[in-house]
Amino acid sequence: MISKEGCMREHEIYDRLSIVEEKLNIRPSSIFLNILFLTYNFLLNKFDIVEKRAETLSMDTKTPNVFYELFRGIAYLNRGALLDANIVFKYVLNIDPELHYGYIFKGYVNMAEGKNAQELFEKTVALAPANEKETILHLTNAKEDEKLKIILSEENLDRREFIDILKELQKTNKDSIILKTSLAEAYFRAQETEKAQTLLQEILITYPDYPRVLYLLGRIYDEKLNNPTKANEFYRKVLEINPLCRYRMLPIEENESALNELNELILLYKTESPILRYFEHIYKRAKEEKTEEKPKKTETVETEMKGPSATSDIEYGKNLLREKKYKEALEFFLQRMKKP
Repeated sequence: MISKEGCMREHEIYDRLSIVEEKLNIRPSSIFLNILFLTYNFLLNKFDIVEKRAETLSMDTKTPNVFYELFRGIAYLNRGALLDANIVFKYVLNIDPELHYGYIFKGYVNMAEGKNAQELFEKTVALAPANEKETILHLTNAKEDEKLKIILSEENLDRREFIDILKELQKTNKDSIILKTSLAEAYFRAQETEKAQTLLQEILITYPDYPRVLYLLGRIYDEKLNNPTKANEFYRKVLEINPLCRYRMLPIEENESALNELNELILLYKTESPILRYFEHIYKRAKEEKTEEKPKKTETVETEMKGPSATSDIEYGKNLLREKKYKEALEFFLQRMKKP
């Protein structure tokens, strides 16, 4: 069950759902409308409807959509099918390796199975949007994943010298697809278009639906190759896969009704945070059920010591870059990335 802490009243949700259902009768394949349908039913705790519709959409849709899959996984989770839910959340992250919801629910499954979830929660914090980051920090007591913070830093990616750092980091982190994508983005920002395009197309072989990669390729075709038609194909695919991702770019021919529905979706998740509210509910419930198990003191001390120093260390690394001490910056970031 989702808590009743959102802004919308129940009758308002039913009203919006009724309008969405009418529109779906005319445009049954609309991605924005289908996500709204799933979300409003989810807010009303109609998990049977959510599961059935999400499964149908998942099977019938040519291009995968992270919200169809997320709601499918959450519905499985809600009825206790942890194994099925975990498979779906892994699939979600194979579609979009930067989707914070995928990490947070995989973390919950790990926690439910008695496995370590902290690393997944730390990645969730690093990837979460600003309006949800603080809630996740407070709820899970997780610190922001230091490695992701380094390689996703806008300030770092804007510096040409950071390319060398990313290349060095890649030698010991060859399996990090986010790191590889950041290197491609750093090439793009440094006007090394050919290198960026080659690397992005290489990534697409393994991750054909990665929104950030599609967005960057769209930018290349739009800004460097003067091919807005091809660029729009990439931008449109990003919207089909994850219309709420931060790499969202609207195709120029998008119609007004679709834009209104997208705006409704964006506002709904900004004001209601439905998926995070559900996670908060099940996470607190799981914690309450384990209140008799006291956390180990050593683990608590380690967590407390890790946070502030990690943040200040990253600022130290950024200062080295600002002062053009590139060799020291490279050594610093390499050392930080080697830490567990």
